[in-house]
Amino acid sequence: MPINIKHVSWRDGRPRFQPSKTLREAGHTGKDLRHEDGRWFSRGEAVDWSDAFSKALEKAAKQAKGVTRPAPARTAKFYTVAQLGEDWRKSRKFQLPTDKGELRRQVAEKIVYAPKTVVDYKQKLRVVEEFDPTLWASPVDALSQPVLFGLYEELVARRGISTARGAIATLSIALGWGKRRGKFTFRENMGVNPAQDLQMATPPPRIRFGTRTEIETLVAVADHIGVPECGDMTMLGVWSGQRQGDRLALEDFGLIKGRRHFRQAKTGAIVAVLEAPELERRLAASAERRRAAKAEALLGADPDQRPAIERRFKRVILNEHFDKRYGKCFWRPFEGQHYSHVFARVRDIAVAGIRADNGVDWLIKPCKTLADFVEPDLRDTAVTWLALAGCTIPEICAITGHSLSSATRVLKHYLAVHPEMADAAIRKMVAWYEADGETEFGL
Repeated sequence: MPINIKHVSWRDGRPRFQPSKTLREAGHTGKDLRHEDGRWFSRGEAVDWSDAFSKALEKAAKQAKGVTRPAPARTAKFYTVAQLGEDWRKSRKFQLPTDKGELRRQVAEKIVYAPKTVVDYKQKLRVVEEFDPTLWASPVDALSQPVLFGLYEELVARRGISTARGAIATLSIALGWGKRRGKFTFRENMGVNPAQDLQMATPPPRIRFGTRTEIETLVAVADHIGVPECGDMTMLGVWSGQRQGDRLALEDFGLIKGRRHFRQAKTGAIVAVLEAPELERRLAASAERRRAAKAEALLGADPDQRPAIERRFKRVILNEHFDKRYGKCFWRPFEGQHYSHVFARVRDIAVAGIRADNGVDWLIKPCKTLADFVEPDLRDTAVTWLALAGCTIPEICAITGHSLSSATRVLKHYLAVHPEMADAAIRKMVAWYEADGETEFGL
C-alpha cells in the first residue's frame, strides 16, 4: 500500500524530497533522501526528516511575517542559499568582457572579479552545494553562526582545513553581496553575517625552496626533452622571484642601465632586475631559437598585423611545442593550466632520471627529493637564495615584490636552521666581539 509522508515521494521503495510548485519557486530543489554513506532513509527516518523540514518551514514563515524590505518580491519569504548562489554567479561581478584591455580596466576598478577569482569562487560554491544539499536548499535567513561553524567543522574533518576555509570564506563573500542588495537580513543571526568571525584555523604555510642540484636537474631535463621554455621559466623564477602567472605574462624590453626591463602583459606593471649571467644566457638562447620563426611570421603578415606579431614575440615565455599535425611550432603564449602540466612532467622525469642509450649509465641522475616540488616553490627558492647570499629582507622584497611579512614568513622556516646562516651569524658575532663590541648602553 502507498506510503504517504508530507514532502516525500517514493520510487521503487526509495524516498525522495519532491517540493511543491510553491517550494520550487522559493528555491527548493528535489533530492534523494540518503545518509552520507549512501544508505537510503528508512520509512521512520523519512518521517523524521519530513517533520523537521515542516517545522523549519513553519518557523521561517513566522519569522517572515510583518517584515518589510525594499527588495523585489522574488526575494521575500524563502530566499535560499541556492538562489543566492545562482544570483551571485549571474551578477555583474562575474560577467567578464572579452576585450583584454577592457577586462584589465574593469578588474582594476573592481567592477568584475579577476578571471582566476571567478573560477575559484564557482568551485568553492560547488563544494558547499555538494557537501551539504540541505543547507544549500535552506533559507538564508535561517542560517546562524552555529550552523555555519558546524559546516566548517564537518568540512575540516572530511575535506581538510584549506578547503573548509576557502568554502566558508567564499560563502561569506556571497552572503555579504546578497545582504547589501537587500535580499535577506540574517534574522536568525541578529543581522550579522553568520559566516564571519568563526575563528577558523589557519593551515600551516607550505614553504619549500629548491637546492642548487634540484634546480639544475629541472633545467637539464627541460632542455633534454625539448621544452627549453620550461627551463627558461625555472631560471626566471629563481633569478627574478616573480609569480608563475606574472612570469608567463612578461614582455622583454631589453637592458636599460644594466637592468633587464620586463613588462607584465596583463597588468602593464614594469619589473626591472639586474640581469644575472645565468638568466642572460637563457634569454639569449631563447631569442636565438625564435629568431627565424619571428622573421617568417613578419614576412607573411599584412602591415596591420605586424605590431601584434612583434608584441607576441616580446613575450619572454612562449609555448615552443612542435605540432606534428601542422609540422610547425606556433609560438603562442601558454593558456590555462597547460604550463603547469608541462612543469609537472619535467619534474616527474627529473625524479626518475634519464638513462643513456645503453640503459645503464645516467644522462641525468634521478633527483628523488623533487617529488614534492611544485612550480610556485621557485618563488620561495628566490627568497631563500637571496637571503643566503646576504641580502636583507627589504632588498629581497625590492626584487621579488613580496611584502615584508610574507618574505619574513618564508625565511623563518628555513634560514634559522640553515648551517650557512648559522655560520654567518657566528662569524659576525666573532668580528663584533674581537672589535671590542660594547654591551653596555649609554657609555
